[in-house]
Amino acid sequence: MSERIRKAKRRYTIELFAAMALYVIVLFGALTLAKTLPPGPLLIALALAPVAPILLAAAAFFRFYRNMDEMQRRVTANAAALTLVIGILLAITLGFLRRFGVMNFEDDMMWLGPVLIGIWGGVRYALGGRDC
Repeated sequence: MSERIRKAKRRYTIELFAAMALYVIVLFGALTLAKTLPPGPLLIALALAPVAPILLAAAAFFRFYRNMDEMQRRVTANAAALTLVIGILLAITLGFLRRFGVMNFEDDMMWLGPVLIGIWGGVRYALGGRDC
């Protein structure tokens, strides 16, 4: 791994962990404050506040993606494509289970992002190994 990529990876790690720490703070702050607010525009803004740190994490990822070498980009893109297929199959399967009353998922949409990121990370590791 080149020095340029190593530096980019380090920067990405720092930016990602900072964004995720901010996300946790904003999320728990929003959940706490939401109990005191009536329905309305302020509550909507508060409900959407945790999205801002996620956007910071996404920006950090795309900065890192631009610095990847060709092989890392290929592995990352292949993992994203496979994750899309797995995610669609998972959503359809869980949708049928829910529709037919077999399972009822609490806050199921809240779990979509973390589950897809976890699947993508596992697929990326399986396709590219530790160096990707």
